[in-house]
Amino acid sequence: MGEIGMIMRKALKQRLFAAFASCLLLAAGCQEQPPAPPAQVRIVPQISREVRGKLLDGAMAVLGRLEQYEEASASAQVFDRLNQWIHADPVGDEAASVGWQIDPLVETLPAELQELCPAEQLGSAVFDVAHDVTALRDCRWLADIAKTARGEALDDLDIAVALFRWTVRSLAIESDPPLAAGPSSSGQRWFQRGEILLAGRGSPAQRSWIFLELVRQAGLKGVMLATADSAGGLRPWIPAVISGGEAYLFEPTYGMPIPRADGSGVATAREAAANPAVLDQLDVDGRDYPLSASDMLDLAVLVCADPESLSRRMALVERSLLGGSSVRLAVDATAVAEAAVNALPRQTDQTPQRAIWSFPFEVRRRRSAANPETARAIARELGVMTVALEQAATGPDRRSGGRIIRPLYAGRLREFRGEFTGPEGAKKAYLMARPTTKMIGEMVQRVPEPQREPVRRLYEQMKEDATYWLGLVTLAEQDYATASDYLGRMTLEASPDGRWAAAARLTLAEAKLALGETEEAIALLRQDRSPQRFGSRIRADELEATVIAPTE
Repeated sequence: MGEIGMIMRKALKQRLFAAFASCLLLAAGCQEQPPAPPAQVRIVPQISREVRGKLLDGAMAVLGRLEQYEEASASAQVFDRLNQWIHADPVGDEAASVGWQIDPLVETLPAELQELCPAEQLGSAVFDVAHDVTALRDCRWLADIAKTARGEALDDLDIAVALFRWTVRSLAIESDPPLAAGPSSSGQRWFQRGEILLAGRGSPAQRSWIFLELVRQAGLKGVMLATADSAGGLRPWIPAVISGGEAYLFEPTYGMPIPRADGSGVATAREAAANPAVLDQLDVDGRDYPLSASDMLDLAVLVCADPESLSRRMALVERSLLGGSSVRLAVDATAVAEAAVNALPRQTDQTPQRAIWSFPFEVRRRRSAANPETARAIARELGVMTVALEQAATGPDRRSGGRIIRPLYAGRLREFRGEFTGPEGAKKAYLMARPTTKMIGEMVQRVPEPQREPVRRLYEQMKEDATYWLGLVTLAEQDYATASDYLGRMTLEASPDGRWAAAARLTLAEAKLALGETEEAIALLRQDRSPQRFGSRIRADELEATVIAPTE
């Protein structure tokens, strides 16, 4: 199902499950190693639509509750059901009825990236074991998040703002990999979508990617906007959501929608072109914002897609999914680009350039090259997801013994679905992932001496991650006092230079502001030294000007 899903786990007794050395070695060396396909794909000819529907729904149901399965076998089961479904068409070649054709914008990709999506692969109705199941899984997670994050919002722009806020809050900002990624770009964190979501960390490029995917799952249109560089190439800028014939601007590095000139709402590209004050308000501490109003008259459109979303088989699957299993899998890149182009300001009759955004393809290319630095980055951030513990049985089943779960992994997936409370909620899983210092010490003593320090670090990282994510969950629940405790005392004060420290300052500022502790929130924002610091300064200035009453 993905790198982390491929790591085998062995159980230790009494809430510790062992072979940590093997776990760490596998995590350190993991690459995009898809599970082997089943030995034989069973073809079921001419069955009813109802039975076919159950095959597809069953596959999606497994992907919707992956924390309950061993992922390698779950992947094989999903792959088998997908192929049974595609080959058991009761009315003939249903795939041909989709009206699918290769999107013309595929040709805008650089030649080395077009090699990742050859015509025969895009047009094939046979599922690809290497990537299709992972793509379905990631889209399932994104659809769950989009449903959770939008809340009660109904208006397009309100939905977009809610999704963007989730993205910024849930993906602590990193600088790697760069926004303008290309063959010569440096970087290690070439993560796929699901890995970004599990890690809870993202660069501006990764924040943009996830945000645009969430926008798509919410039924909206979004694109990356770009400007031309000195060599005539397109340089990605920020994502925009297209609604009502306008392109609304969202700044992933600053962590904020770009406001209108009067500080309200969300500015559009046309407003930014007509009024220099829209982008000038992003000048901070003597640093001019990289773009100005004149740049808005020469924007280009980059559509977010990947090889799977451009394929015929994904278009067929999406059309066949109904109700609660509905997931958006296919991208009509040309249609999205057309809507975006019509929403942009122009100074001439020349049509803005349009293309496929190369970033998701560059990630695929890097992963295909089996970069050891990326493998190490995955191990550092996601190896902790492999730790398994025994959850004690409760109620009538308490005599039957507990069950093994990976608490961080289970917590993340439950959080994506908005299942926060109860015995099967995210908070329960995260709490399980917070063993005491004494318990960690006892567990470490059960492994051989050479493995003890790596094991200790793994458990401590698990505890740090769980603590921070408990802060985010309670913040989402509007339990601001509890969130403040998790984010402040238990995260920021416990590890002032830890991996979550910068993100904890920003999320703690949210909690403090909700509690009416505005001055403390402003102080936290001004302490931000992350890549999001310019947005934090703007927010702090705004709070000082509008919330704190001037003193005589």
